[in-house]
Amino acid sequence: MFGGWEFKSDVLKERNWAAVGYARGVPMGGDLPAAKAKAPSFIVQALKDPDESNLDRIQIIKGWTRSGQTFEKIYDVAWSGSRKADPATGRVGRVGDTVDIKNASYTNTIGAVELKTVWTDPDFDPSLPAFYYARVLQIPTPRWSTYDARTLSTVPPSGVPATVQERAWTSPIWFTPTAEDAKSAKPGGQTAADLKQKGAVALDDGALRELVVGKSVAVRNVVTGQRLEMLYGANGQRMITSVDGKQPPAGHVGDVMHSGELGSPAAYKIGGGRLVTTIDGTPFEVVVYKLGEQYLASRSNEFGFANYEVESLKR
Repeated sequence: MFGGWEFKSDVLKERNWAAVGYARGVPMGGDLPAAKAKAPSFIVQALKDPDESNLDRIQIIKGWTRSGQTFEKIYDVAWSGSRKADPATGRVGRVGDTVDIKNASYTNTIGAVELKTVWTDPDFDPSLPAFYYARVLQIPTPRWSTYDARTLSTVPPSGVPATVQERAWTSPIWFTPTAEDAKSAKPGGQTAADLKQKGAVALDDGALRELVVGKSVAVRNVVTGQRLEMLYGANGQRMITSVDGKQPPAGHVGDVMHSGELGSPAAYKIGGGRLVTTIDGTPFEVVVYKLGEQYLASRSNEFGFANYEVESLKR
């Protein structure tokens, strides 16, 4: 994978296109230089392992930051067969499935031996930091538990999928805006420093307990608009009970203000004026500020932004 500003759409027709990638761009793991075009382009190629399954598709995953939060989007950029991308989403449908679960086998009658393309970011914003990496998916093959079941002459376990799409991915290519370009970024949300200048006061342990312990609490992410409700038990456990008005499935992993696993209990504690909980098992701290009758919160891993409105609902 190479990234750059000067790749033409027909660069892959050149005999030694990799040399062009090095000469006019940067390889995976590198940093894009200052912008020379409206958007960066990426050359990406994947070849199947001779002893493995064919390839389904190449995806480019783009990440960017805004108001202290990280966002990601998946783009299908090259795929096997005659599938067409959905004009609304840009995504392509399933490649198909040749897996024989009983015999733990598959055939390479679908998919491709090689995939390659030149892709230009259609959503590029030169004012925002970003990263890009490629991910390559194989066609479906038997999961290891299906192979084991065939070897042991047993039925594959029902609690896990019988097939899997193995994948490989590249190191990312990074983009950092110039100081001048960064100035043109759309204004972000408020920071904790902004709140303090307006006279906001951080809640102490007693006020935090009064706000959340034994109550359902509603939180709205002011950057994404996502709204969730959480129940904070008196036993130090909390559970997310609603995401955008819908009950989350148990054990569904998500990245929201107080998530470990959506719909599953997770521990929390209050101390030093902070509510400490987890995202997918990783601890982080939340400070809640009171500004008039409004409660706003900042998360320790969002670079000082106060991206959440908080309200206590009921006991």
